[in-house]
Amino acid sequence: MPKTSWKIGELASQCGITVRTLHHYHQIGLLVPSEFTDAGHRLYTKVDATKLQQILSLKQLGLSLEEIFNFLVDTNYDPILVVQAQLDIINEQIKLKEKLRNELEQLKAIMSLNKNISADQLLKILELIRMNESNYLKPELVEKMRALLDRLPEEKKLKMKKMLPLVDETKKQALKKMNLK
Repeated sequence: MPKTSWKIGELASQCGITVRTLHHYHQIGLLVPSEFTDAGHRLYTKVDATKLQQILSLKQLGLSLEEIFNFLVDTNYDPILVVQAQLDIINEQIKLKEKLRNELEQLKAIMSLNKNISADQLLKILELIRMNESNYLKPELVEKMRALLDRLPEEKKLKMKKMLPLVDETKKQALKKMNLK
């Protein structure tokens, strides 16, 4: 029989967060457990766990707890869009990592043959490494995230747009040079 409720320590452990985090979420009203034991201990239900997943997803997208709270209470909130934004970001990161892997494999092959690597190849690899370290997002993905936020009321839009990564011209040019698609 599937489990229908979790104690605070169990849920925290399963989700990779601390009990203190769940206490804080309860204290600020972000995630109030649906049930309590006779002794007053928190019990989290599947509905609570689903809400926690959404909180953690929005947090991963860079939203503050206040913004997450406002997002979740918004009647226009669509959790599928949040999951899709996460998937888009992860897919973009995978593409970058695969591109870097391919470049490094080529570098290894060149080095094993005792051949010189061209300056252009070296710079391309260094740029890919930098982009992988900074969790770079393609301009198209940033625009998709902006479109998601455009559905929010104006005051929320202003707060959240400040949090989106700025895509400067240098990054755009570097991306064009590498033909990432």
